[in-house]
Amino acid sequence: MDLTERQKKVLYCIVKEYISNKTPVSSKRVLETATIERSGATIRNDMHRLMKLGYIYQPHTSAGRVPTDKGLRFYVNELLKIREEIRQRSTQVETVAKFPIGDMEKVLSGAARLLSSSTKGFVVIEKPSPLNLRIKRIVITPVSKTFSIANVITTLGLSSSIPLSHAEVDDLTEIERVLNRMMSGITLSEFKAKLKTVLSRMSEFTEFISENTVKGFIDIVERLSFESYEDYLHVGIANLVANERVREDKIHHLIAYVSSETFFKELFELKDGIYIGKEHGLRFLEDFSVIVGRFKLEERPLGRVATVFDKYGDYDSVIESFEYMLNRLSEYFTVVSRNVE
Repeated sequence: MDLTERQKKVLYCIVKEYISNKTPVSSKRVLETATIERSGATIRNDMHRLMKLGYIYQPHTSAGRVPTDKGLRFYVNELLKIREEIRQRSTQVETVAKFPIGDMEKVLSGAARLLSSSTKGFVVIEKPSPLNLRIKRIVITPVSKTFSIANVITTLGLSSSIPLSHAEVDDLTEIERVLNRMMSGITLSEFKAKLKTVLSRMSEFTEFISENTVKGFIDIVERLSFESYEDYLHVGIANLVANERVREDKIHHLIAYVSSETFFKELFELKDGIYIGKEHGLRFLEDFSVIVGRFKLEERPLGRVATVFDKYGDYDSVIESFEYMLNRLSEYFTVVSRNVE
Protein backbone atom coordinates (compact mmCIF):
# COMPACT_ATOMS: atom_id res chain seq x y z
CA MET A 1 0.00 0.00 0.00
CA ASP A 2 1.34 3.45 -0.92
CA LEU A 3 2.55 5.87 1.72
CA THR A 4 1.21 9.39 1.96
CA GLU A 5 3.63 12.26 1.36
CA ARG A 6 3.61 13.03 5.09
CA GLN A 7 4.40 9.42 5.98
CA LYS A 8 7.27 9.48 3.49
CA LYS A 9 8.65 12.61 5.20
CA VAL A 10 8.30 10.96 8.61
CA LEU A 11 10.07 7.80 7.43
CA TYR A 12 12.85 9.75 5.68
CA CYS A 13 13.37 11.78 8.87
CA ILE A 14 13.51 8.66 11.08
CA VAL A 15 16.11 6.96 8.88
CA LYS A 16 18.25 10.08 8.52
CA GLU A 17 18.15 10.77 12.27
CA TYR A 18 19.02 7.19 13.16
CA ILE A 19 21.93 7.14 10.72
CA SER A 20 23.24 10.40 12.22
CA ASN A 21 22.82 9.59 15.92
CA LYS A 22 22.50 5.78 16.12
CA THR A 23 19.69 6.10 18.71
CA PRO A 24 16.00 5.21 18.32
CA VAL A 25 13.98 8.16 16.99
CA SER A 26 10.93 9.43 18.89
CA SER A 27 7.89 11.27 17.52
CA LYS A 28 9.09 14.34 19.42
CA ARG A 29 12.41 14.21 17.56
CA VAL A 30 10.58 13.91 14.22
CA LEU A 31 8.56 17.05 15.03
CA GLU A 32 11.76 18.90 16.01
CA THR A 33 13.69 18.07 12.84
CA ALA A 34 11.13 17.57 10.05
CA THR A 35 9.13 20.35 8.39
CA ILE A 36 5.77 18.75 9.23
CA GLU A 37 3.07 20.95 10.76
CA ARG A 38 1.07 18.27 12.51
CA SER A 39 0.42 17.25 16.11
CA GLY A 40 2.45 14.69 18.00
CA ALA A 41 -0.55 12.36 17.92
CA THR A 42 -0.67 12.50 14.11
CA ILE A 43 3.05 11.73 13.85
CA ARG A 44 2.67 8.82 16.29
CA ASN A 45 -0.17 7.43 14.17
CA ASP A 46 2.04 7.70 11.08
CA MET A 47 4.86 5.91 12.90
CA HIS A 48 2.45 3.17 14.00
CA ARG A 49 1.42 2.67 10.38
CA LEU A 50 5.06 2.58 9.25
CA MET A 51 5.65 -0.14 11.85
CA LYS A 52 2.71 -2.20 10.57
CA LEU A 53 4.07 -1.92 7.03
CA GLY A 54 7.54 -3.09 8.14
CA TYR A 55 9.51 0.14 7.54
CA ILE A 56 10.47 0.68 11.20
CA TYR A 57 10.39 -1.24 14.47
CA GLN A 58 10.39 -0.47 18.19
CA PRO A 59 13.32 -2.16 19.98
CA HIS A 60 11.92 -1.50 23.50
CA THR A 61 8.49 -0.59 24.86
CA SER A 62 9.52 2.94 25.83
CA ALA A 63 12.06 3.52 23.06
CA GLY A 64 11.77 5.38 19.79
CA ARG A 65 11.82 3.72 16.38
CA VAL A 66 14.62 2.14 14.32
CA PRO A 67 14.49 1.65 10.53
CA THR A 68 14.36 -1.89 9.12
CA ASP A 69 16.07 -2.96 5.89
CA LYS A 70 12.82 -2.03 4.11
CA GLY A 71 12.96 1.45 5.64
CA LEU A 72 16.62 1.81 4.65
CA ARG A 73 15.75 0.76 1.09
CA PHE A 74 13.09 3.51 0.91
CA TYR A 75 15.64 6.05 2.18
CA VAL A 76 18.34 5.01 -0.29
CA ASN A 77 15.91 5.10 -3.24
CA GLU A 78 14.80 8.62 -2.26
CA LEU A 79 18.42 9.66 -1.80
CA LEU A 80 19.33 8.40 -5.27
CA LYS A 81 16.42 10.36 -6.77
CA ILE A 82 17.62 13.54 -5.06
CA ARG A 83 21.20 12.96 -6.23
CA GLU A 84 20.03 12.44 -9.80
CA GLU A 85 17.98 15.65 -9.74
CA ILE A 86 20.98 17.58 -8.42
CA ARG A 87 23.23 16.01 -11.07
CA GLN A 88 20.87 17.01 -13.88
CA ARG A 89 20.59 20.59 -12.63
CA SER A 90 24.27 21.06 -11.87
CA THR A 91 26.50 22.89 -14.33
CA GLN A 92 29.63 22.42 -12.24
CA VAL A 93 32.59 20.90 -14.06
CA GLU A 94 34.32 18.32 -11.92
CA THR A 95 38.05 18.74 -11.51
CA VAL A 96 40.04 15.89 -13.00
CA ALA A 97 42.32 14.21 -10.49
CA LYS A 98 45.99 14.00 -11.41
CA PHE A 99 47.35 10.45 -11.22
CA PRO A 100 51.02 9.66 -11.52
CA ILE A 101 51.91 7.20 -14.25
CA GLY A 102 53.43 4.40 -12.25
CA ASP A 103 52.87 1.16 -10.43
CA MET A 104 49.24 0.18 -11.01
CA GLU A 105 49.27 -2.07 -7.94
CA LYS A 106 50.16 0.92 -5.76
CA VAL A 107 47.44 3.05 -7.36
CA LEU A 108 44.79 0.40 -6.71
CA SER A 109 46.02 -0.19 -3.14
CA GLY A 110 45.93 3.55 -2.46
CA ALA A 111 42.42 3.82 -3.92
CA ALA A 112 41.22 0.92 -1.75
CA ARG A 113 42.71 2.39 1.43
CA LEU A 114 41.24 5.83 0.72
CA LEU A 115 37.79 4.41 -0.03
CA SER A 116 37.88 2.17 3.04
CA SER A 117 38.81 5.14 5.22
CA SER A 118 36.16 7.48 3.80
CA THR A 119 33.33 4.92 3.94
CA LYS A 120 34.46 3.14 7.13
CA GLY A 121 33.95 -0.03 5.13
CA PHE A 122 35.59 -3.15 3.71
CA VAL A 123 36.69 -2.53 0.12
CA VAL A 124 37.37 -5.15 -2.55
CA ILE A 125 38.82 -4.20 -5.94
CA GLU A 126 38.85 -6.62 -8.84
CA LYS A 127 42.17 -6.00 -10.57
CA PRO A 128 42.07 -5.45 -14.33
CA SER A 129 42.54 -8.78 -16.08
CA PRO A 130 45.05 -9.22 -18.90
CA LEU A 131 42.10 -10.78 -20.75
CA ASN A 132 40.70 -7.27 -21.14
CA LEU A 133 43.93 -5.36 -21.78
CA ARG A 134 45.96 -4.91 -24.97
CA ILE A 135 49.02 -7.13 -25.10
CA LYS A 136 52.29 -5.28 -25.53
CA ARG A 137 54.53 -8.34 -25.64
CA ILE A 138 55.01 -11.86 -24.34
CA VAL A 139 58.31 -13.05 -22.91
CA ILE A 140 58.85 -16.80 -22.51
CA THR A 141 61.58 -17.90 -20.13
CA PRO A 142 62.58 -21.60 -20.32
CA VAL A 143 63.03 -23.45 -17.05
CA SER A 144 63.50 -26.84 -18.71
CA LYS A 145 62.72 -28.35 -22.14
CA THR A 146 59.17 -29.11 -21.00
CA PHE A 147 58.48 -26.24 -18.61
CA SER A 148 58.56 -22.47 -19.11
CA ILE A 149 57.29 -19.23 -17.61
CA ALA A 150 55.33 -16.93 -19.94
CA ASN A 151 55.14 -13.30 -18.84
CA VAL A 152 52.24 -11.45 -20.52
CA ILE A 153 52.88 -7.69 -20.46
CA THR A 154 50.00 -5.34 -21.32
CA THR A 155 49.91 -1.76 -22.51
CA LEU A 156 49.11 -0.60 -18.96
CA GLY A 157 52.24 -2.23 -17.62
CA LEU A 158 50.25 -4.97 -15.89
CA SER A 159 51.94 -8.32 -16.26
CA SER A 160 50.96 -11.86 -15.40
CA SER A 161 53.37 -14.76 -15.05
CA ILE A 162 51.97 -18.07 -16.25
CA PRO A 163 53.68 -21.44 -15.64
CA LEU A 164 53.56 -23.56 -18.79
CA SER A 165 54.00 -27.31 -19.15
CA HIS A 166 54.47 -28.28 -22.80
CA ALA A 167 55.97 -30.76 -25.23
CA GLU A 168 59.78 -30.89 -25.36
CA VAL A 169 61.16 -27.79 -27.10
CA ASP A 170 64.84 -27.09 -27.82
CA ASP A 171 64.42 -23.39 -28.63
CA LEU A 172 61.52 -21.17 -27.56
CA THR A 173 62.74 -18.11 -29.46
CA GLU A 174 60.66 -18.79 -32.57
CA ILE A 175 57.54 -19.57 -30.52
CA GLU A 176 57.98 -16.28 -28.66
CA ARG A 177 58.40 -14.40 -31.96
CA VAL A 178 55.28 -15.97 -33.50
CA LEU A 179 53.25 -15.34 -30.36
CA ASN A 180 54.21 -11.67 -30.31
CA ARG A 181 53.47 -11.29 -34.02
CA MET A 182 49.99 -12.75 -33.57
CA MET A 183 49.09 -11.25 -30.20
CA SER A 184 50.67 -7.80 -30.02
CA GLY A 185 48.00 -5.13 -29.90
CA ILE A 186 45.03 -7.40 -29.19
CA THR A 187 43.48 -8.61 -25.95
CA LEU A 188 43.77 -12.17 -24.73
CA SER A 189 39.99 -12.41 -24.88
CA GLU A 190 40.14 -11.48 -28.58
CA PHE A 191 42.93 -13.99 -29.07
CA LYS A 192 40.82 -16.71 -27.42
CA ALA A 193 38.12 -16.09 -30.02
CA LYS A 194 40.70 -16.63 -32.78
CA LEU A 195 42.33 -19.69 -31.22
CA LYS A 196 40.93 -22.25 -33.67
CA THR A 197 42.05 -20.14 -36.62
CA VAL A 198 45.53 -19.78 -35.14
CA LEU A 199 45.88 -23.51 -34.56
CA SER A 200 44.62 -24.33 -38.06
CA ARG A 201 47.44 -22.20 -39.49
CA MET A 202 50.20 -24.03 -37.63
CA SER A 203 51.11 -25.98 -40.78
CA GLU A 204 52.53 -22.70 -42.15
CA PHE A 205 55.32 -22.83 -39.57
CA THR A 206 56.45 -26.44 -40.02
CA GLU A 207 58.98 -25.45 -42.69
CA PHE A 208 61.09 -23.48 -40.24
CA ILE A 209 59.99 -24.88 -36.85
CA SER A 210 60.50 -28.45 -35.70
CA GLU A 211 57.56 -30.73 -35.04
CA ASN A 212 58.25 -30.63 -31.29
CA THR A 213 58.33 -26.83 -31.37
CA VAL A 214 54.97 -26.76 -33.17
CA LYS A 215 53.51 -29.03 -30.47
CA GLY A 216 55.01 -26.79 -27.81
CA PHE A 217 53.48 -23.74 -29.48
CA ILE A 218 50.03 -25.36 -29.47
CA ASP A 219 50.36 -26.26 -25.78
CA ILE A 220 51.45 -22.73 -24.87
CA VAL A 221 48.71 -21.02 -26.89
CA GLU A 222 46.02 -23.17 -25.30
CA ARG A 223 47.45 -22.54 -21.82
CA LEU A 224 47.53 -18.78 -22.40
CA SER A 225 44.02 -18.73 -23.77
CA PHE A 226 42.34 -20.66 -20.99
CA GLU A 227 44.29 -19.38 -18.00
CA SER A 228 42.19 -17.72 -15.28
CA TYR A 229 43.47 -14.26 -14.35
CA GLU A 230 41.01 -13.19 -11.66
CA ASP A 231 42.67 -11.44 -8.78
CA TYR A 232 41.38 -9.22 -5.97
CA LEU A 233 42.71 -6.61 -3.60
CA HIS A 234 40.95 -5.96 -0.29
CA VAL A 235 41.30 -3.51 2.60
CA GLY A 236 39.37 -2.79 5.80
CA ILE A 237 38.36 -6.05 7.51
CA ALA A 238 38.86 -4.22 10.82
CA ASN A 239 35.94 -1.95 9.94
CA LEU A 240 33.63 -4.97 9.81
CA VAL A 241 34.88 -6.46 13.06
CA ALA A 242 34.52 -3.10 14.85
CA ASN A 243 30.78 -2.98 14.11
CA GLU A 244 28.98 -3.22 17.46
CA ARG A 245 26.14 -5.31 16.00
CA VAL A 246 28.49 -8.16 15.05
CA ARG A 247 28.38 -10.76 17.80
CA GLU A 248 31.71 -11.97 19.17
CA ASP A 249 30.90 -15.59 18.38
CA LYS A 250 30.40 -14.63 14.71
CA ILE A 251 33.60 -12.63 14.18
CA HIS A 252 35.79 -15.67 13.37
CA HIS A 253 33.34 -16.92 10.73
CA LEU A 254 32.95 -13.43 9.25
CA ILE A 255 36.72 -12.93 8.87
CA ALA A 256 37.20 -16.38 7.32
CA TYR A 257 34.35 -15.79 4.87
CA VAL A 258 35.33 -12.31 3.62
CA SER A 259 38.93 -13.50 3.12
CA SER A 260 37.89 -16.42 0.90
CA GLU A 261 37.66 -16.85 -2.86
CA THR A 262 34.06 -17.95 -2.31
CA PHE A 263 33.23 -14.51 -0.93
CA PHE A 264 34.89 -12.68 -3.83
CA LYS A 265 33.01 -14.84 -6.31
CA GLU A 266 29.64 -14.35 -4.59
CA LEU A 267 30.29 -10.63 -4.11
CA PHE A 268 30.96 -9.97 -7.78
CA GLU A 269 28.03 -12.10 -8.88
CA LEU A 270 25.96 -9.15 -7.65
CA LYS A 271 24.96 -6.64 -10.31
CA ASP A 272 26.08 -3.02 -9.95
CA GLY A 273 23.99 -1.21 -7.35
CA ILE A 274 23.29 -0.88 -3.63
CA TYR A 275 22.18 -3.84 -1.52
CA ILE A 276 20.86 -3.31 2.01
CA GLY A 277 21.17 -5.91 4.77
CA LYS A 278 19.81 -9.27 3.68
CA GLU A 279 19.20 -8.08 0.09
CA HIS A 280 22.71 -9.11 -0.97
CA GLY A 281 22.45 -12.65 0.44
CA LEU A 282 26.09 -12.71 1.61
CA ARG A 283 26.67 -14.89 4.67
CA PHE A 284 27.42 -13.30 8.08
CA LEU A 285 26.90 -9.81 6.58
CA GLU A 286 23.21 -9.11 7.22
CA ASP A 287 24.22 -6.11 9.38
CA PHE A 288 25.97 -4.52 6.41
CA SER A 289 25.09 -2.98 3.08
CA VAL A 290 27.04 -3.46 -0.14
CA ILE A 291 27.62 -1.07 -3.02
CA VAL A 292 29.06 -2.48 -6.27
CA GLY A 293 30.25 -0.65 -9.38
CA ARG A 294 32.86 -0.77 -12.13
CA PHE A 295 35.68 1.37 -13.47
CA LYS A 296 36.43 1.60 -17.17
CA LEU A 297 39.08 2.15 -19.79
CA GLU A 298 37.33 4.81 -21.85
CA GLU A 299 33.91 3.11 -22.24
CA ARG A 300 35.15 -0.47 -21.86
CA PRO A 301 34.57 -2.12 -18.42
CA LEU A 302 37.93 -2.93 -16.86
CA GLY A 303 37.34 -3.98 -13.25
CA ARG A 304 34.85 -3.81 -10.40
CA VAL A 305 34.83 -2.30 -6.93
CA ALA A 306 32.67 -3.25 -3.95
CA THR A 307 32.36 -1.65 -0.53
CA VAL A 308 30.77 -3.43 2.44
CA PHE A 309 29.69 -0.90 5.08
CA ASP A 310 27.42 -0.48 8.11
CA LYS A 311 23.82 -0.70 6.90
CA TYR A 312 23.09 2.27 9.16
CA GLY A 313 26.01 4.20 7.69
CA ASP A 314 25.96 7.60 5.96
CA TYR A 315 24.68 6.54 2.53
CA ASP A 316 25.04 9.98 0.99
CA SER A 317 28.72 10.13 1.95
CA VAL A 318 29.36 6.50 0.96
CA ILE A 319 27.78 6.96 -2.48
CA GLU A 320 29.70 10.21 -2.99
CA SER A 321 33.05 8.60 -2.10
CA PHE A 322 32.30 5.47 -4.12
CA GLU A 323 31.30 7.30 -7.31
CA TYR A 324 34.29 9.63 -6.96
CA MET A 325 36.72 6.71 -6.73
CA LEU A 326 35.17 4.91 -9.73
CA ASN A 327 35.50 8.09 -11.80
CA ARG A 328 39.11 8.66 -10.72
CA LEU A 329 40.13 5.06 -11.49
CA SER A 330 38.45 5.28 -14.91
CA GLU A 331 40.36 8.51 -15.59
CA TYR A 332 43.61 6.93 -14.45
CA PHE A 333 43.40 3.92 -16.75
CA THR A 334 42.24 6.01 -19.70
CA VAL A 335 45.09 8.50 -19.24
CA VAL A 336 47.69 5.77 -18.71
CA SER A 337 46.56 3.83 -21.79
CA ARG A 338 47.06 6.94 -23.91
CA ASN A 339 50.52 7.60 -22.49
CA VAL A 340 52.02 4.12 -22.80
CA GLU A 341 54.12 3.78 -25.90
